[in-house]
Amino acid sequence: QAQRWNTQKCGGGLKWQIYTFNSGYTYRNSISNGCFFNMAARLARYTGNATYADWANKVWDWVTDVGLIGPEYHVFDGTSEENNCTDLNHIEWTYNNGVFLLGAAHMWNYVSGRLCSLHVA
Repeated sequence: QAQRWNTQKCGGGLKWQIYTFNSGYTYRNSISNGCFFNMAARLARYTGNATYADWANKVWDWVTDVGLIGPEYHVFDGTSEENNCTDLNHIEWTYNNGVFLLGAAHMWNYVSGRLCSLHVA
């Protein structure tokens, strides 16, 4: 996933499709980025490796900066790099919310575990 992170347009994010010949190649959506966020958060939590946490934070920051996660935590479907990700598709799907919620819970556990171990020492 990290190899697919694309900064050529929109300042980052994963494209919905991998191959240029697939319909939707220029679409950047919540589920692609949410799954990346979720995996990075889970790996950070289970391995303690800060590189994974850094990726989770980077994805979260990008998704919120672009507006795929709104200020009231609505998770919108996606955006297009054809307009540098300035227009949002405001459709909401529950699985998008779920993947970010699970990742956020893992990040909370990761951070809490690190804070607890600092206080024990």
